Amino acid sequence: MPRIQYAPTALPGVPYENAFHAVDETGMKCGSAAVVEYINHTVLPDRPLNYYISISAETDRAFDLLMGAVLARSIELRQKRPSLAARIYTPCKPYDTELLRSFQAYGFQNDDAIVRMRRILSDSDRLPNPPVGCAIAPVVLENDEDTGSLLRRVNAYSVTARSPDWLMRLQQEQLFLVFGVWQEGLLLGEMILSAYGAEGRVEMLYTRPEFRRRGVAASLVAYAGELLKQNGIRSLNAEVWRRNLPAMFLFETMRFESVSPTVLYPGINL
Repeated sequence: MPRIQYAPTALPGVPYENAFHAVDETGMKCGSAAVVEYINHTVLPDRPLNYYISISAETDRAFDLLMGAVLARSIELRQKRPSLAARIYTPCKPYDTELLRSFQAYGFQNDDAIVRMRRILSDSDRLPNPPVGCAIAPVVLENDEDTGSLLRRVNAYSVTARSPDWLMRLQQEQLFLVFGVWQEGLLLGEMILSAYGAEGRVEMLYTRPEFRRRGVAASLVAYAGELLKQNGIRSLNAEVWRRNLPAMFLFETMRFESVSPTVLYPGINL
């Protein structure tokens, strides 16, 4: 019968007590799982305390044991922060119905996802102006210090940390631009835009919290559309986390349509 043990080697960014292996009767690994705890009030204000779990198992029995281990660990961790609304969630590919059913058997609800959204650009699109006293201008990336500063800003408004390799890959795309809304040298919001073939993509978009609801993000999205049209591109895409309600609202009001989920995030609210 399989049994659970702590992972013998540390995983990057995962405490020893949050990583597990399932081993069979011969001592061979037949599955692994981990829990990553994080708090993000900026992106997920309604449920800022989160437990991201990952599971890979070769047998149903190993899956059950690992699921028990990560759920127990998540609940144990959650007891240390009882005042924060929390969620346990896990990734699942949209077409993996068998895995989704396995999660649902443990009480996970299929109520969250990363959604691909698209807007077809038109010559009749109106370009919203940036807030009064502001201007849209490029963000200079001339040296390692500039790129390091960009990554720090991106990661301050992201759940998943972005690496220098991620940025380097984007810089090799057919079109790569970084621009922001500025007010007397102060960066209020920023977008990373890339394009390949006939499609543009919002790689990153944020507005500093104290400047939200002033049209900063809407003006950046509209400006991106104008840049793409100048390059003969008529489609602007974005991947939006459904739980990020302000982002969903922004793209819906900018006439983006949901195309398909790219990743399901079934979960349990605590």
